[in-house]
Amino acid sequence: MTGKVVYRLWLGLLIALMALGFSAWIYQLVHGLTVTGLNNVVSWGLYITAFMYFVGLSAGGLIVVAGAQLAGLHQFRQLSRLAVILSAASITVAASFVLPDLGHPERAYRILISGQLYSPLVWDVVVITTYLTIACIDLWLLSRPHESDRALTVMALVSLPVAVLVHSITAWVFGLLVSRPFWNTPLLAPLFISSALVSGLALLIVVATVLNRLRLIRVDGEILRSLAKLAAVFISIDLFFLFAEVLTAVASNVPDHKDQTMLLLNGKFAKYFWPEVILGGVVPFFVMAIPRTRNNGTLVSIAAVLALGGIALKRLNILAASITLPLIQFPPGQTGGREVAPGATFWFRTGDYFPTWVEWSIAAGIVALGAFLVTMGVRYLVERPAPEVSTLPAGQPAGGR
Repeated sequence: MTGKVVYRLWLGLLIALMALGFSAWIYQLVHGLTVTGLNNVVSWGLYITAFMYFVGLSAGGLIVVAGAQLAGLHQFRQLSRLAVILSAASITVAASFVLPDLGHPERAYRILISGQLYSPLVWDVVVITTYLTIACIDLWLLSRPHESDRALTVMALVSLPVAVLVHSITAWVFGLLVSRPFWNTPLLAPLFISSALVSGLALLIVVATVLNRLRLIRVDGEILRSLAKLAAVFISIDLFFLFAEVLTAVASNVPDHKDQTMLLLNGKFAKYFWPEVILGGVVPFFVMAIPRTRNNGTLVSIAAVLALGGIALKRLNILAASITLPLIQFPPGQTGGREVAPGATFWFRTGDYFPTWVEWSIAAGIVALGAFLVTMGVRYLVERPAPEVSTLPAGQPAGGR
């Protein structure tokens, strides 16, 4: 098949998935959240997990662009537009996942008329809107015929702290809930930032590699190797933060925190936790840190995909480990309640949550929306490869005989 046919098939697939997701959302609006796997115990599921994940994915683009601009690393300029497109698309996808989770999205306006300034949810709305606006301004500046170095520097000074805030505030939405001790840790915000840097940079590496092999953009191999080296640094920081958190939770022996951590180490979520650490962290680190493997573009791409999967599992583990063991012990007859011997201690355990077809369909549609935005951005805003340099003698017209 020709490239044009493949492109049209790709767009057709994305449009079909978006239509499926929109139809499923209408179905959910009509019938309510009862058509999802959510209940009065597991109130956050696939939608919020995806929200956390895509907020993290949005980090790579703006931080790479802003950091390179401030450090004077202009060799990264060839990836600037792609990086900002990925950031804008990711934050749009993240915000879109909030709408189906609300159940009544038509009531979202209430946050504008009755939101409290001390609410992390209000902070999150403000900072995500600001982040998306900055990404759009950055993309506009990068798309002008003559880029203004001064304007890009000013935007870099603004976007870096906002990029840190958007991930910190998302973490505080969880960490400031006093009823969830597993989230009540000062390390939650640094963990969100470090894992966001890993996933955002890994996404940039994967997409840049794919587009480079499709010859839609030209990326120097040295640039990808530099990004891989930077990703290895971020992965090492993320693994250290995770180790520090687990060590503190286990060694302190505080039941509210330790018991939920043990769910990850040797409990029902160990099957997700250890792949997160080993396949999603340790393996990508060594691939990207060792010069010999870092020079292999295929291995680096595989490592980046593993890192993306590892951060996805981390988001799942952060959410599931806390919701599985809430503090409230319900009496028999209520959702999830079970009878225990007098004086015995137990942890309330929810039933297994699994997303329904409605949730999967809506999620597929939202992700397809993000892929559609990236596709349009690459087609209309990312520069095409420069023509090959002619090796003909001076004065002879190129292509002439």
